[in-house]
Amino acid sequence: MIFGNLCAVVRSQRALRAVVTLVLIVVAALALPATGTAAITPVGSPLSIPATFNTTENLGYQGMNTAVPPTAQYPNGIVHTAHFGADTALWNVSTSAGGAAMPTGGEAVQIEIEGCAIPAAGGPAPLTQVHFQDLSPVPGGGAHVNLTSAAFDVPVCGAHGAGPSTVSTFKPFNLCVNAGDYVDLNDEGGFVANFYRAGVPYEVLGAARGAEVDSFIRGNGTVNGSTFAPSDSSAMEGFAATSGTELLMRVQLGTGPDARYVCPGGSKNAPPTLSPLSVHPQTDGINHERVVSFAIYCRPASGCPGSASVSVGGRTVGHATFNLQGDKTNHLPIRLAASVMNLIRKHHGIPATLTATTGSTTVTEAITVKIL
Repeated sequence: MIFGNLCAVVRSQRALRAVVTLVLIVVAALALPATGTAAITPVGSPLSIPATFNTTENLGYQGMNTAVPPTAQYPNGIVHTAHFGADTALWNVSTSAGGAAMPTGGEAVQIEIEGCAIPAAGGPAPLTQVHFQDLSPVPGGGAHVNLTSAAFDVPVCGAHGAGPSTVSTFKPFNLCVNAGDYVDLNDEGGFVANFYRAGVPYEVLGAARGAEVDSFIRGNGTVNGSTFAPSDSSAMEGFAATSGTELLMRVQLGTGPDARYVCPGGSKNAPPTLSPLSVHPQTDGINHERVVSFAIYCRPASGCPGSASVSVGGRTVGHATFNLQGDKTNHLPIRLAASVMNLIRKHHGIPATLTATTGSTTVTEAITVKIL
């Protein structure tokens, strides 16, 4: 009976130790730092409010009043035009969530827009074609256009259920950005007399505390290379800043493996890196002075400084330093040890290994050495 109780105690202690060990393993695992970091970062609007403002009525331009004969539509005989219906670029300088500049270089791999294009009552369908652009800030405010995406179409309000809370997703290609840059929404105006005098009203803005949207309007004035300067401003076009308003646009910033290799810091779809040195299998002759010239290709145009060695059976039998000419095949002479000649004569040639190093690159290739 005593022996049975003792065995039960031992089993209980073993079970307890197993449980404690398992708990410690779990705790240790939870304490380990994350081994990977997210390569996609959302930048811009959190898209947390519906679009209630539009690009015709709610940008910071004074506009212009035009006197017309009084009608039922204009009983006071005044027509107000908010701004020219020309190409328009608008971008967040700040949002309700904070800054809107890119935190690092990379690629704008996906862009989400909340809202739609408002059709004019009784008028033609609105122009819905928009682009996205990479902007670099310039001293004194404003921005410079670096890149423009292909065209995309935003939905028309009321069509297929689209409304102020509709979020559309677009995927530009190779829209590279640098740290501190902005991404803008660039529309093509869409002016139509009597219907879209100030351009198509894109309902993609909302009231947001702490937010600011900057904009620039000019026919053919928002293309690559354009500069949007705050000093270039008038009642109907040029630069404007609109406080308390947020462009409901969110950029998914890809970095590292989620940004194409053509963008800053990107590595996606990168072509293979070619070695600066290349040595192919070869058979080379040794002369009476025991010198062998080995063919080594140097890729960089600047040349390849380094060293090379020849080994036979794991033993180094020759060594030389070099400064090879770039973008060509060089023939590097190396004097081999006297003991090698007897082996070559006896076997009518011997297998060897050529190793060449430049910088951090080392290449090794099997070669054959024989008497000329």
